[in-house]
Amino acid sequence: MHQLLSSIAFLCLLALPLAAQEETLHGTWEGTIVDAELGEGTVHLIFKEDGTFNQIYQGPALLEGFADDEATGAEALIIDSFHQTGTYQVAGDSLWVDIDSVYYIVGGEKVEPVEILIQLIREMARLALALGEITEEDYPEAEQTVIDEFLAGFNEEEMLVELAMSGTYVVEGDSLFLTTTEESGVETVEFHRIDDATAVVQTTWGGLKAAWRP
Repeated sequence: MHQLLSSIAFLCLLALPLAAQEETLHGTWEGTIVDAELGEGTVHLIFKEDGTFNQIYQGPALLEGFADDEATGAEALIIDSFHQTGTYQVAGDSLWVDIDSVYYIVGGEKVEPVEILIQLIREMARLALALGEITEEDYPEAEQTVIDEFLAGFNEEEMLVELAMSGTYVVEGDSLFLTTTEESGVETVEFHRIDDATAVVQTTWGGLKAAWRP
């Protein structure tokens, strides 16, 4: 019995540093991601004590010069923020994040990604019409055909799996260094701890492209 209690006590001591390290991860972190095509984007990562995770993205304009175009009739779509929510787990310096929900906030209202992408398809169809690539007569059918093909191939579960993240992390004071392996190689992004009240930010169409890159 004494040996069993000693073993349990030893295991508890081993767990203390891990618990302390996870505790340092709790809170809101802000970092900058640089995209070769889009430029800089700002990301807020929120790790809560209950194991839930939130990410808020802010990026540069993807459709700058296209929205509010008199020739195409396209209207500006101002995206307030792009959100990913899920859960996270840590073991030592390893971090795993699973995403279970993705959505946008547009004009203060929650909008699903599929709705945003359908809107993008419609605006691209208007552009094709304005450029004479399709006729007025063919426009409605052509637009609906593309939408139907998109919906037929859209799989939300696969999208969420692709957005999952794993890597390693180090917390040094108010800085978080998150290292992941991407197609381009190993990448480390530095985040800084901020007040939770500043985590809700504005973003634009730039978030649309960046958000679909796991």
